[in-house]
Amino acid sequence: MSTLIDILTPTAQTVAAPLAFGAAKRASVKLKMVLVARVEPADNTAPLADYVSSADAVMTTQINTGQDIARSLPGTVWGLWREEKGRQPIKELAEAGADFAVLPLDAELGLAGTEKMGKILLVEPSLSEGLVGTINELPADAVLLADDQREKDAVTWRQLMLCQRFTDLLSRPLLATVPASVTGDELKALWKAGVDGVVVAVKTIKQAEKLKALRQIIDKTDFATRPRKKVSALLPRISEELADVPDVEEEE
Repeated sequence: MSTLIDILTPTAQTVAAPLAFGAAKRASVKLKMVLVARVEPADNTAPLADYVSSADAVMTTQINTGQDIARSLPGTVWGLWREEKGRQPIKELAEAGADFAVLPLDAELGLAGTEKMGKILLVEPSLSEGLVGTINELPADAVLLADDQREKDAVTWRQLMLCQRFTDLLSRPLLATVPASVTGDELKALWKAGVDGVVVAVKTIKQAEKLKALRQIIDKTDFATRPRKKVSALLPRISEELADVPDVEEEE
């Protein structure tokens, strides 16, 4: 099983409260949001290695960058954010040591040899509710909402609404992109909306320094226990204009 998925899964669940007065108290587990650094393509990622070590996992769009990070920081959980134009089989990523892969919906399936690799689907906000619901039945481990926040300075109400919409439809962990300047209150709002982890783009030393500060914010923030995710069945809508059915008179 993917290390990143193992980290994400407990955040998407809660421990049920005891029903009886005499039930023994369970050890409380402090839940926190998962932090993933997305390292943008750069000529030299070595200066960023120490900074991204504060993240729970690192993703990149170039497999060589991921391998460089793995060499610089042994034990780092890393994966690849595949571009739609990329044709590198997912099996090759697993063999190269990638823990997970972010896959656009048009990416080749290629599941052979990737049983231990986490598969995160990159989903557009415009995807219909019916298609979103089918993800729960697919061999995908998590979902990343493709709402580009890299050029924005704050979390928007639109993004919060989208996260809540997808949470209501999914039983899988949900990831969302956020700017490095995201605040503790914004993180708590995203958490309440069902987001289990955030992805922050890191390309410069300045952005990397903010990543370390964000790690401290997450560690100090109290993320309240959430209700277990419930996925409602999508039932066909019945038209209100139904033909009147005549009453059948009983024979005497």
